[in-house]
Amino acid sequence: MIVALVCGILFSLIAQYVRLNTFDKIIATALLKNSDVIEILLFAIGISNIAFFIEYLFGAATIEIKPFYVVGVSIGGTLFGAGVAILGYCPGTMTMALAEGKIDALFGYAGGILAGLLFTVIYPGIIPFLGPNLGPINLYLSGKIETGIVVLAYALLLTTVAFKLSQRKT
Repeated sequence: MIVALVCGILFSLIAQYVRLNTFDKIIATALLKNSDVIEILLFAIGISNIAFFIEYLFGAATIEIKPFYVVGVSIGGTLFGAGVAILGYCPGTMTMALAEGKIDALFGYAGGILAGLLFTVIYPGIIPFLGPNLGPINLYLSGKIETGIVVLAYALLLTTVAFKLSQRKT
């Protein structure tokens, strides 16, 4: 938990420094005109994968993988993306905006909470419409050494892509 907290604080400081929480930056990313957000997210995901795996190895974290419903994930991702495009914030940048006193972020939070509550209420009734259940999908294998290799390879891939995107601009 401490590792995740430290990583979260570091990510927030970097995100704030490069102004990731601005509407212009988020929309420019959505329009593929700016890759700053993508670079930082790839780097953060890569590093946090390693941090999580360390916590997992020491028993400080557990994994509970939900089933993968193709249609459900597609619709959920589309709704999430539409919310980001309309509001101009993702959940992390929305928190930063709220901390800066931007009132529009409150509408994003209200919408997210209401949507989550609605989904919780209707979930049992919509399961048949969520498409095929492909079961839990993850990168964690049965052995810790094999899983460690996969986690490190995945982290290296993400951070390499982040650095390559960054180099394209210079």
